[in-house]
Amino acid sequence: MNQTSSAIADRQRDIDVEVLPLAAALGAEVKGVNVAEGVGDDQMAVVLDALHTYGVIVLRDQRLTPQQQVAFCRRLGPMRVSFMTDVAVPEAPELTIVSNIVKDGRPIGLVDAGALWHTDGSYLPQPDMYTVLHAIQIPQRDGTSLGETRFMSTAAVYENLPDDIREKIDSAQGVHSLSYHIQRKIEGNFKAPPAKDSKPDVLHPAVIQHPVTKRKGIYLTEGHTKAIQGLPEQEGRELLDVIATFAKQPQFLYRHKWREGDLLVWDNVGTQHLAITDYGTMPRRLHRAGISSPFDVFTKH
Repeated sequence: MNQTSSAIADRQRDIDVEVLPLAAALGAEVKGVNVAEGVGDDQMAVVLDALHTYGVIVLRDQRLTPQQQVAFCRRLGPMRVSFMTDVAVPEAPELTIVSNIVKDGRPIGLVDAGALWHTDGSYLPQPDMYTVLHAIQIPQRDGTSLGETRFMSTAAVYENLPDDIREKIDSAQGVHSLSYHIQRKIEGNFKAPPAKDSKPDVLHPAVIQHPVTKRKGIYLTEGHTKAIQGLPEQEGRELLDVIATFAKQPQFLYRHKWREGDLLVWDNVGTQHLAITDYGTMPRRLHRAGISSPFDVFTKH
């Protein structure tokens, strides 16, 4: 047991909360926390310890109002109100609707959200540190939930990269682009987000050290990174493709099977994620919150 895991265990002995790992590289379930009733300081400490240790955590059976989700999210840090206001939750503008449901001839939320491997908001100068997603309506077929979300440990990927690739990216910067992301979605026959304004490309380190765990992880994504600064376009593209292929190996992944009432929280420095869109027109709805970074991690190390 590492030092962080030991800290989680010590806290759990004092309160009725349990943390159960879900996969080898990342992912855990936190049991014994009822968000609707409010989360005490000791419980929140366990939640944060588990989040940083495992990258992504799930709290099951959370039947929350939008305001209760917002109250929980504010415990994690400052909330970032999305620029996509057309798909905000009406009574809680801090939350974005993720849904394929159509009302009055248009989708009520983001369709095909997360359909390429990415980390949230990397096309912004200050990306999201955490994301909180609450499952309201989850499609099923023959008793099996559809639309799973896959997560990758960025640290596990970095630590297992061949030495020559690590050397190439250790001091590099990636070019992250919303317009590139939209183009990739269009090429993949996914519905692009309703971005009203173009946003300038931004540079982020290709490798970021996590502010809490101190583990280094890749910060280059299939969905948002269009180039590596300073490398010829073809050479950079080939390097990005090699890393993306390497990163998708099963030993680096956790596959989340959604249930209604799931409150999923993930760390956008420690993980990347991909949404599987295998449910067609079967109705699906989740409420998303982005939490700004309380740490200065998105600068060249």
